[in-house]
Amino acid sequence: MNLQDGYLSWTGNGPTWRVHINSVNRPIKSFYEETVLVAEHIWAKKQGKIHLCYSGGLDSEYVLAVFRTLGMPITPVIMRTQYNHHETQYAFKYCDENSITPVVIDLDYDKFVESGEFLKIATEYKIAAYQMPSNLWLTTQLDGTVITGDSDPHLFLHNDNKWYVDEIEPMYTQFEFFKNNNIYGTPFFLSYTSEQYFAFLTDPTMLSLARNHIPGKTGSYSSKVHVYNNQNRFKLEQRVKKHGYEIVEQSPIFNHPDIQLVNSWKDKWWGSSNHEYFKLIEKNNSYGI
Repeated sequence: MNLQDGYLSWTGNGPTWRVHINSVNRPIKSFYEETVLVAEHIWAKKQGKIHLCYSGGLDSEYVLAVFRTLGMPITPVIMRTQYNHHETQYAFKYCDENSITPVVIDLDYDKFVESGEFLKIATEYKIAAYQMPSNLWLTTQLDGTVITGDSDPHLFLHNDNKWYVDEIEPMYTQFEFFKNNNIYGTPFFLSYTSEQYFAFLTDPTMLSLARNHIPGKTGSYSSKVHVYNNQNRFKLEQRVKKHGYEIVEQSPIFNHPDIQLVNSWKDKWWGSSNHEYFKLIEKNNSYGI
């Protein structure tokens, strides 16, 4: 399943890592409408139940809200560790308020690191982001169709005062992990098609960012909630973007040699493929984007 039409392709590692982004195949709709089309496609192709890895962040909450709006049963999966209550509290709150029973998988994060499983995953898949091995491990605990939602495009303001779309190498290691572990689904639900990708980029909020009409902003993380709320079916509450491992970084386990080793790999396995926003949009302008 992974990506429709393989519109994203990538080569290299670290300094040589590059992502190629294909053009759209038809006129695009709004980001919500494109996400609905992706949800309908996933639903039609699903195997067993659809499991959503639900961290408690806005991205996965948006995915869950879309499926619920469409009346498509989807099971949120919350990985609970001794360090992530500050993030999962939002997931549990949403589930409680909407009478949803999530699947809860407990992971002793210290034991996960100390057992060597953490380093095994990071080494095999050349992952320089220490947050990812446990998230990938979670997908191996599920059956049916597995999706994650933390994959919408990220914009940032470069020191040349131009806005760029940033694709980072660690996120793409998920594709090989899904393939090698026979995980059916997609780690890029919010960027599943080129039309969905460019619908996000050309949402009025992202256009305002790129035109420097929102003073003080240097990235899109705090603004994407407005893209998610650009529809009349539900509204998400704004909150600070987190990766869920903030408390890990304040704890003794963060000094474990395996975590520090993975952090040292950034020079060789943390490529960043930057695409100037307006040039990328113009390149894909055949349908009047």
